[in-house]
Amino acid sequence: MDRFTKALSEKGKPLLVLDEFKFRKCTISKNGIKWRCTIKSCTSNFLCDVSETVLLKSNFDHNHEASSNINRQIVANSLKRKATDQVTTRPLKLITN
Repeated sequence: MDRFTKALSEKGKPLLVLDEFKFRKCTISKNGIKWRCTIKSCTSNFLCDVSETVLLKSNFDHNHEASSNINRQIVANSLKRKATDQVTTRPLKLITN
């Protein structure tokens, strides 16, 4: 699963990004971890092992277009997280760095 990018949502929950689509962690069982598309009406999902290295089952049939600003969202979320974690650093300084 090296083609996935790990990220955090605005609320700090884990996300996986694949081909400009975001997936959220849905359920954890003894069989593995189920991830679903972040769009609620989309039925795309996949199952991976607990270590998140092996793809066990997948359904990548999305019923919507890919998001064009995934990288911007990832950077914005990480900046927000750093700004809230480091109260001594001004947000403008984080953005310029």
